[in-house]
Amino acid sequence: MILADESLILADESLILANESLILVNESLILADESLILVNESLILADESLILVNESLILADESLILVNESLILVNESLILVNESLNSVNESFNSTPLPSFPAPHFPLLAQRAERGKFDMVFLADGFAI
Repeated sequence: MILADESLILADESLILANESLILVNESLILADESLILVNESLILADESLILVNESLILADESLILVNESLILVNESLILVNESLNSVNESFNSTPLPSFPAPHFPLLAQRAERGKFDMVFLADGFAI
């Protein structure tokens, strides 16, 4: 009977150890599950970050397109300004200078000498 009692005690202790081992396995599975949840959340955050980066790249691309269109408009404006300046230049070159009687300029010089001016600005015809 003593051996039977000791065998029952040993069997009971073995069941207790097996139960504790199952508890440890269960806790390990819970920790593994929590780790997988954290990994899944990290992957979701990484995916959201990639979406934000993609949207930022799309906005940057749209901004570059707008800048390019603006530069095209500036270039077209410069072409128009250049054409206008060429037109003014052609008009200036094609317009003959007004003819003055020969004594006009000597008379101006004499007046300047009488007034003892240091300088005379002649604004006859085209003057800038």
